[in-house]
Amino acid sequence: MVARLVPRFLEAGPREAGLLGLGSTAIILAGASVAGLVYSGSAGEPYSPLNHFISELGELSQSRLGAVYDSGIVVGGLGLGSFLAILARHLTEGAGRAIRAAAVVAATSGILTGLLPMDFNPVHEVVSGVFFVSAWSVAAVFSAWLLAGRRPGFPRWLLVPGLGCVPFFAGFVLAYAASAPIDHRAVAADRPDVWAVPLLEWAALLSLLSWFAALSLVLVRRRIWPAA
Repeated sequence: MVARLVPRFLEAGPREAGLLGLGSTAIILAGASVAGLVYSGSAGEPYSPLNHFISELGELSQSRLGAVYDSGIVVGGLGLGSFLAILARHLTEGAGRAIRAAAVVAATSGILTGLLPMDFNPVHEVVSGVFFVSAWSVAAVFSAWLLAGRRPGFPRWLLVPGLGCVPFFAGFVLAYAASAPIDHRAVAADRPDVWAVPLLEWAALLSLLSWFAALSLVLVRRRIWPAA
């Protein structure tokens, strides 16, 4: 039965795919927002994206609603991975293969960060590292495809969020590597009010989700898939 349902799912129309992308993005943001609102750190400090890492929201031993955040990452990651699988079928052959390959790595590692939160370090550090090294390539491949020729139905302004996320991911990876090892359990008094490393991490994730949302909104307005 699954073998019959998968092809039908992958043949979803652009509106359905767009709604899947928007819904999955909203689930990830909602989970993070809910967990962040009730978060209390090791020194009783509230959560701030200016000086707390994203994964601290899902640390079950510290984050009161860490399970909500982790569940949002798993469900939202599955949804965005499925969104990319549908999209890949409607790109040119080479771009489609590249998107599928990047999506498998990014989606799998992203989902694993929710299944294996910070309580399971150092495994969590490995899977989150793979995610941040690979996730930007999804938007980059699509943007390269968009630049390579005339793509009716896909406006060129999608290059702004698509290419815009690349420097944020590169900046975070370089900043994290330069600062390692990092003690995320540092008490509030030891954290600067604005810490570049977690701030860049948030900028990278939000920029990628913005690209997903922008592309999804474009697809929601279409009844048929544009020709590749």
